[in-house]
Amino acid sequence: MELALTWDLLVIVFFAVVVAYSFIVGKDEAVKIIIASYIAIVAVQAVGNLMAMLVGDAQSFAQFVGLRVDHSVISIIKLALFVAVIIGLSVSGGFDTDYPHALPGFWEPVATAIFGLLTAGLLLSALLTYIGATPILDGNLANAPFLTPIVQSSPLVRMMVEYQNLWFALPAVLLFTIGILSKRSSS
Repeated sequence: MELALTWDLLVIVFFAVVVAYSFIVGKDEAVKIIIASYIAIVAVQAVGNLMAMLVGDAQSFAQFVGLRVDHSVISIIKLALFVAVIIGLSVSGGFDTDYPHALPGFWEPVATAIFGLLTAGLLLSALLTYIGATPILDGNLANAPFLTPIVQSSPLVRMMVEYQNLWFALPAVLLFTIGILSKRSSS
């Protein structure tokens, strides 16, 4: 049996690893990762915008010196910074999450699995945005030069790009819903 590495396989493995990690760390830590992800997405996008402005202003100087700085370099920096900020905030971000009451019955592991799925979707959507060198929630993400071949060859990546608004919104909706349900179960 020959197993070919495809973008679809990469997406499936990414989701599986994030969901498994959510079960390892538990629901409260998975919530912390979602919060850190939202903060990292905004912070990295802002830093990327600042870098693009600086590169635009310094492009002639960089060319004169012989340096090549373009959007692909900025995308790589944004990807690395995104991972670093999430890890930094998750480990020592100065915030803690704790639901005082567990959800009843089998709902606790179901919530953990859903947190894992939505975390993976949020992270992958953000990563695709950075790879595409587009602003967050850009409707033209599928047409980004770096992403077009991937989107055309991978139905899962196409789904991630087409439904990026949903992937960005659902974790926040879930946080709100679980918060209400956990308060109700304590009453």
